[in-house]
Formats: sequence, structure tokens, C-alpha cells
Amino acid sequence: MKAKELELLHLVFKYVKPKIKLFILSFTFLVALSLISLLPPYLTKLAFDEGVMNRNLNLLTKYVLVLTGVYILKSLLNYLSSVLFTLLSQNTLFDIKKDLTNRILKLPLEFFSNSESGYIVSRFKEADSLSSLFSLQSFKLILSIFEFIGAMVIMFSLNVRLTLLLILVIPIFYLVSRTFESAFAKVTSETMEKGAIFHGKFQQSISGAEEIKRMALEEREAQNINEINKEYVKSSIKYGILLSFGSEAIMLLSSLVSVLLLYLGGQSVIQESISIGTYMAFTGYFGKLYAPVVNWSLSMYTFKPAFVALERIRDFFMKYSEEDETLDKIKIDKINEIEMKKVRFCYPDGKEYVLRNFNLKAERGDKVLLKGPNGSGKSTVIRLLLGFYENYEGEILINGVELNKLSKKSLRSRVSIVSQKIFLFNDTIENNIKIINNVDDEKYEIVLRKSGLKAFVESLPLKDQTLVGENGVKLSGGEIHKLAIARAMVKSDSDVFIFDEATAHLDKDTKELIKKFIKDELDNKICIIMDHSDYFDDVCNKIVHLTANYYDRSEKHE
Repeated sequence: MKAKELELLHLVFKYVKPKIKLFILSFTFLVALSLISLLPPYLTKLAFDEGVMNRNLNLLTKYVLVLTGVYILKSLLNYLSSVLFTLLSQNTLFDIKKDLTNRILKLPLEFFSNSESGYIVSRFKEADSLSSLFSLQSFKLILSIFEFIGAMVIMFSLNVRLTLLLILVIPIFYLVSRTFESAFAKVTSETMEKGAIFHGKFQQSISGAEEIKRMALEEREAQNINEINKEYVKSSIKYGILLSFGSEAIMLLSSLVSVLLLYLGGQSVIQESISIGTYMAFTGYFGKLYAPVVNWSLSMYTFKPAFVALERIRDFFMKYSEEDETLDKIKIDKINEIEMKKVRFCYPDGKEYVLRNFNLKAERGDKVLLKGPNGSGKSTVIRLLLGFYENYEGEILINGVELNKLSKKSLRSRVSIVSQKIFLFNDTIENNIKIINNVDDEKYEIVLRKSGLKAFVESLPLKDQTLVGENGVKLSGGEIHKLAIARAMVKSDSDVFIFDEATAHLDKDTKELIKKFIKDELDNKICIIMDHSDYFDDVCNKIVHLTANYYDRSEKHE
């Protein structure tokens, strides 16, 4: 095993370590299984030499009964080992996926901006390949070394010459296996990558199905998907051919060696240098001697996808990081003041500054209106305030403390957002509202009424248990925005409320609902409102204009 593969194994060892008792118990059963597996060939030899050849029915019966008991015990141990290793492998894989899920959801926004959701999901599913590292077969492979040694010792005791001739062929298996290793690793990684690209494109098309139909682009989109799929299939065929060729080469070698044993063993029996019982024992131990050789040679095709997947997971998901909550980050339980001083910012993949020398100050009770054309940086201001990006110049202060010194989790827990791009889960209306905070029934009813959802919910056959569909596909735009307002109302203990183009494309009644919510419910909160129109001018005491050249000027209502 290469140093790189040992390093990758070290990454997953921490997931096996807490289950060490289960591992030891499973391994103990396997050791017992390996030792018992050495008995049948020798018992067969005794049955032939002492029972059949001597015409001793009593001895034959005795050995047959012992052999039957050995096979029953072997089967029982094999079953118990399978159950224990299934528990070990599936629980280990669960822990890996749990940690991976937690890490993915805590990755910075930059990661999700640079990768399609379908591509990320496909890369995540590659973790399934890791199950082979913790399977029963993988540990049987390790224990087969002991079977190999045991079989070799017994075979040497039976006939040195015949055993030596069989052992001399073993290095050929290693050479054949090594010949295909590099090419197989390359095509495995290539197939995984093309599969991830295909699934990413396919999911993107499914998500945009309505837009594709609206623009009559079904045929063009299908053609694009099929072209990507064609490349994926080509790579999969190459993978299958290489896998089959390498596996068959190993199996052919194994078959040829068994033919060699037939010839050499038969020759020895004819020359009476060994007995028929010894030959029968040799054929039994031949499997114990060569099964590990064949399995180790084939292990590349079993474990290489797992190592490739592990390396891809490490390189893809571990190259990004947002923050380590275990570090000395300051946690806040209140936000009383926000200040941005001469902030300059350029997106990681951008060439121009989106903000230049931007200034903003908001205290409790302030209602700040950010105005400006598309592309002037309004949404960027919000992303910076939420700590999505840290590569800004200037100062962003929360309660007088630099934002980068704060725990992002505690910061975001104090902020509520009503956005035109609200995301809804394919769940009930109730669960989509309560997703942020658990609220009692009384407060929930108040939220439904104040958000304007009450009448709509009452008109539905299943009331608030109605499923909204993926990302709210079963709701109208106005209903989705009312649900967004309800979410914000549920999180009423927040200190900062942000309205990101929240009234875009809304009817007058829904706009009035949002304005009323700001005036009546958020008197002692910090409110930041982004809007193109003058609709919120009368409820805001501060207005910040972001112009096309990315500078700002501020004015204050008296």
C-alpha cells in the first residue's frame, strides 16, 4: 500500500476508533473463522487415507461427522461476522456522511457560488464508495494472510517440492496487478468526475424546467445533457473494459495455476510420491494458498475506487472553510450597532471593485434604505454584513468589534431576512414557517394573521398542513412573500431585519403588509431595506444611495 493511501486511511481511522470494541469482536470471529477454515482439507485427507483407502467405515464416519460440525461452525461464524461488519461499516459510513453533511452546510458562500448543486450532491454520493474499506471482505482480505501462512506451512509438511513450485508463480500475480493500477486509478477518477458533471447539469435542467419550457428550449437542453452523458458513458465503458480485462487476467492466471497443480499432483500420485489423500489435501489448501493471492491482486479493483473517492472528497470539500467555532471567536447575544467604514470589496473571481469606500452606520431604531440600480452593490453589502466574505478592505464593526473576530453563527442568529429569493422546503406551510424557531400555537396564530396568510391557509383543504412543493412551486409569488414575512415574524427576537428587494413584483396589499410590519413591529430594531422605488422613504430615517460608479452618499430624514 502506498504512502498516499495510508495517509487517506488515517483520515477515516478516527471514525472506526470509537467502535473499537465492535471491531475487536468482529475481528475475533474472523480469526476463529480463518483457523477453522484450515481444518476441512486436512480432515478430507484423513478421511481418504485412513478411512476410504483402509476400508474403515467407522473412521470414515467419524471424520465425516467432524467435518460436518466444522462446516456448520464455519457457517455460523461467517454469519455472525457478516452481521457485525455490516453494523461496523454502515455506522462508520453514517458518521462520515454526518460529518461531511455538517461541513458542507458550513462551507462559505463562495463554495456554492462556484459549484452546481447537482455536482455537489454527486460528489457527496461518492462517499458511498468508502463502504468497501470497512466491509467484511476487506478484513477477510487482511486475515487471508494468516490463512496463506497456515496453508503454506501445512503444504510444506505434506510435500516441499510441490509447494515450492506453486509458490514460484505468485510474483506473476503482483506484476499483472501493478501493470493496470495506474491506468485504473486514472479512469476511475475520470469516470467519477464526468458522472458528477452529468448529474450537476441534469439537476440544473430539472430545476429550470419551467423556464426551459417557457422558452421552448426542451430539444436544445436535452441535446446538451445527452452530449455530457455521452462523455460519461464513454468513460464508464473504458472503466468497465479495464476492470474486466484486469480481473480476467488475474482469474486466468489462477486457473492456469490450478491446471499446473493437477498436472504436478497427478504426476506425483502416479509416481506414488504422494497419496491420493495428500493430493486431495493439496487441492483444498491450494484454495487457501492462492485465494489470498488472487484477492490481493483483485483488491485494486475493489479498493481503488474507494481511495479515489476519499481523495476527491478531501480535495473538494476540505479546500474551503468558513470558520472554526472552536477558535477564539467572540459570541454576541445582541446587536446594538452596525458600522461600515471605507469598505472596499471585490468578489474572489471578479476584476473590479463592487464597493469603493462605502460607509454605513445604523443603531437600534434606525431604518436604513439602500437605493441604487442593479449591480450597484446593495446585495453585496448584506453579504458582507452576514460574514459571507472576509476578503474586504476597510472596517465592518458590530457593536464596535471587527466582524472577522465574531462567531458567524452567533451573528447570523441575531439577523432576520425577508428576501425576494426566499427558499422553501418541500414541506408543509407550518413547518416552513417554524423552521427557524419553535413557537407556541398562540404566537403561530398571531404570525399567520399579521403576515396575511390566515385567509389563504383557511381556504386550503389541508390548511397549514398543505405541502408547498419544491421551493414553493405550488404557491403564488405573493403567498411566498407572505410566508417570508411570517418567518421573519417568528424570529421576532432578532436585532437586525433585512429586506432584500422584498417588494419586487408584489401587489399593493402585500407591499402595505410589509410596510406595516416594519412600522408596527420593528420600532426598536435595526432595519436595512433594499429597494429601487420611493415606497419606503416615509418609514426610513436614513437613505444610502449606491450609484453606478459604486460610491455612496447619504442623507437623513428629519
